[in-house]
Amino acid sequence: MATIAISWGTVKSLLIFFGPVIVPRLITAYRSLRVSIASRPPPRPLPAAPGRALNILFGGIVFFLLLSLPFNPHAPEPNIFSQTRSRLNTPTDVIFNRLARLRPDNFLTEADSLLQSKFTSLGARKVYLTYGPDALVSCQYCSFDNLYTYLMYYLPFHVLLPHLGHLLLLGVATSAPIAGREASRWRVKFTLAGLVLAAIDIYIMATYDAIQGAPRSVRAGQTPPSGLYHHITLLRPLAFVICDVICSVVLWLSATNRFFFKPPSTVEQVDGAVSMAVQTLVGANTKLHAASVTRNAVVRDSTLKNRDDLYWRTMVNAENPTQGPGEGGEQILNNIWEEEEVARAMSRVMAGQGGIDLAQLGVNANDFVRNVTEGLE
Repeated sequence: MATIAISWGTVKSLLIFFGPVIVPRLITAYRSLRVSIASRPPPRPLPAAPGRALNILFGGIVFFLLLSLPFNPHAPEPNIFSQTRSRLNTPTDVIFNRLARLRPDNFLTEADSLLQSKFTSLGARKVYLTYGPDALVSCQYCSFDNLYTYLMYYLPFHVLLPHLGHLLLLGVATSAPIAGREASRWRVKFTLAGLVLAAIDIYIMATYDAIQGAPRSVRAGQTPPSGLYHHITLLRPLAFVICDVICSVVLWLSATNRFFFKPPSTVEQVDGAVSMAVQTLVGANTKLHAASVTRNAVVRDSTLKNRDDLYWRTMVNAENPTQGPGEGGEQILNNIWEEEEVARAMSRVMAGQGGIDLAQLGVNANDFVRNVTEGLE
């Protein structure tokens, strides 16, 4: 193989040309990295939403790892050159006679016979090594004069479909409704990584030449050729595994604030403040409602009502020592609970005629009281 010699003068010229552009960018990136590390918050446990994203990615990793194993049910068979220890220039009859010895009862299968009928030229062997036996046998519109027709047959189901499935997995794992904001911020970058994998795969399949790209010993007919199809079918899911592992590590580091910390934007800070204010108002409203319910309960109970009246009479007398004992808090306003219609309705409910589940009502009341009195001694 020819080698390209690069002199030290060429290297210095490249450094002088690209140095003023690259060095400031490297310095800026280093400073921003130091600032982000210094200002990051302490690590936190993994939130639930990014945990769901990691579970999805883990499922994809296991699935693609199984597909990358050579003994999985969908793995391609070793190519017939490796099975029969045949060379690239071995006659077709010799190859398939050797293959028949490896089959049950020393007979070729129907698929072997069909492949033998197509194995007529060096171009057919190149197609077999590059795109596999299915493209060579099943493609009806392909021609050895234009090998790109076999590429068009091979790409949709063998390249594009697996990559679309991988992109779908990344999209689900970074969707905001499922994985939350921490994972959705990586959606574009993870999608670009999947698209780069697809572009590399398509480029390899479009430019690889099974004859010219083979070692010299294979071209000279000394060693059996190893086809691209049989290797890349197992390497493709392995590339998905590596990509998903990297995405999982990045997502875990960012979700736990260990690295790649991104401070919340102004809009997110305002939304958080508004949400906190709304929660505070809701809590205050709940407390006020609880106080109203408690007051109504006190008024309706004679013992508690007498104690409450005594308390307020004592307070009035303490604040107004000159006021007579019969004045002050003796006038009690009629309560809504004491109205005739309300009393009849409550009587029907207590008698079990109102269609209300009293047991469930008691449970709800206990929960309500527990929430209201939480933190009180």
